[in-house]
Amino acid sequence: MFGSFLLKLIVPTLLVASQVLAISPQAKSYLDNVLDLLETHYVRSDTINWTELRQKAYQLAANAQRPSDTYLAIEQVLAEIGEGHMYFIPAPQAGQGSEARTMYGGGLELRRAGNFIIRLTPGGPAQKAGLEIGDQIEMVNGRPLILPEELFSYRQGQTVELLVYRARTDQRKTVRLSLTEPLQPPKPTAWLLGQKFGYLDLPRHSLADARQLDYARQVQQAIRAVDAQMPCGWVVDLRNNAGGLFYSMLLGVGPLLGEGYVGGLVGPKSKEQWIYQDGKVLVRSGDATKVMVQLEQPYRLRTVNSPVAVLMGPETTSAGEALVIAFKGRPNTRFFGEPSYGFTTALRMFELPDGARIAIAVAFFADREGQPYDQQLEPDENLFTEWGFFQNEKDEVLQGALVWLRNQPACQDTRP
Repeated sequence: MFGSFLLKLIVPTLLVASQVLAISPQAKSYLDNVLDLLETHYVRSDTINWTELRQKAYQLAANAQRPSDTYLAIEQVLAEIGEGHMYFIPAPQAGQGSEARTMYGGGLELRRAGNFIIRLTPGGPAQKAGLEIGDQIEMVNGRPLILPEELFSYRQGQTVELLVYRARTDQRKTVRLSLTEPLQPPKPTAWLLGQKFGYLDLPRHSLADARQLDYARQVQQAIRAVDAQMPCGWVVDLRNNAGGLFYSMLLGVGPLLGEGYVGGLVGPKSKEQWIYQDGKVLVRSGDATKVMVQLEQPYRLRTVNSPVAVLMGPETTSAGEALVIAFKGRPNTRFFGEPSYGFTTALRMFELPDGARIAIAVAFFADREGQPYDQQLEPDENLFTEWGFFQNEKDEVLQGALVWLRNQPACQDTRP
């Protein structure tokens, strides 16, 4: 009797244990490959206890049978490392659609935090409706606007009613906006400010196809048009530059950076120099020099080393931070605003056997002196951006930059 009862207890226990599968050789090989890539290439690899981290990864993937079963463990490994710039992209699933519905924004771009207008298409529906940069959209069709996507998700041709707050005048107004213009990537723009200073607004840039040089052309054409009006100095606004294709952006601002070595990368397995020369961005690594991007008819600034005020802030990220660093060491240059985001690492993308990809931080951005930056970039003058006053006469960051520019010898003349 007793033996029969004991058998009844043992048999269910064995059945449960048999359902717990060990990690398969295929899954373990896949996970080991990712861990090897991280240990070999991660720029801060020497700060990680890899033996301990591997054990955690194996525990998280204890029942994994396929590579995709290890994805959660990989995500957790990245979280344990704590390098926010790195990321993992799972393999696309069979039948997964890649077509995205066209979104219509009415010719404006919103800052994600607060829904402030940070860019307007000249002559677009939003500008024609009387909206201004710095306006804050509070409601759409009587409902609070939480995220920009809620505005941009309306279909082509719809007219929406916006409740807008304008901090400059401390007033609210209702505006009707026709969503007739497809949402476009932000474009660089430039204008003459106060009949004296060139203002260059450089947004992020992420078009990795044949259009990637369009950004560089647009920047240099904008610089050319303003430079023809003989500005005594320049403002380069990187406060909304969240990164993207760095070499194309570097090529665009080349005329302001000046020719020669402008920065590079420093890492345990990666070291390179960035060079702007004759309308080309060159990368020198060891004895090899490679042309990354180039323009056939590059612009040359009328006055070399004109004073430049660089504006930055917490949304200046990744390649945007690399641009800030490229200006460091340039003569007659000063930095205004708030500390940058702190993604000052170069990413290298590794493709995995199943089509998934992992972006690993392999090096730090470095300035013209070879000094690497492993954290947030600090401005010379700490000034806070109040987004309701962005790019107008109450913008403290811009006004601080203009005070400095007016005191530069090149700008001390009879012009107002």
